[in-house]
Amino acid sequence: MGIIIIFTIGYFSFNPSYRLSLEAKYYFETEKYEKAYKLASEAYTLNPYNRMAFTIKVQSQIAKEWQNFINDADEFFDKIQKTADKKVITEKDKKRIKIMLKILIDEYKTLKPSLLLPKELKEKAKEKYLKAKELYEKLFGK
Repeated sequence: MGIIIIFTIGYFSFNPSYRLSLEAKYYFETEKYEKAYKLASEAYTLNPYNRMAFTIKVQSQIAKEWQNFINDADEFFDKIQKTADKKVITEKDKKRIKIMLKILIDEYKTLKPSLLLPKELKEKAKEKYLKAKELYEKLFGK
């Protein structure tokens, strides 16, 4: 039994594909999705039968999309706030706000669901979506 455990640990430690997979898993768990994606892609290239590398690669790509949505939302809300702080809001400003909110609402609907994503990431994205939807309905109706 002890030899099997030692062999397994040695295999995962010295096999470059699995070593990279474990490193990618660490970065995924610490929410560094870009780094996790790169490492998992490299591991998968080395060994296309490495299921852990494939899973982390796919999940990191999905997580990056969710994180990009959150980043876009933050950027758009900042721009909207700066526009709202102006003394005079032009028709062009209103159209720009409408487009930004519509982009956020539509982008959220295209995010791929995943049970492996951190709950906090999904909740944060949902909050941004609901904020965009509420603001859109207040300003422009349904």
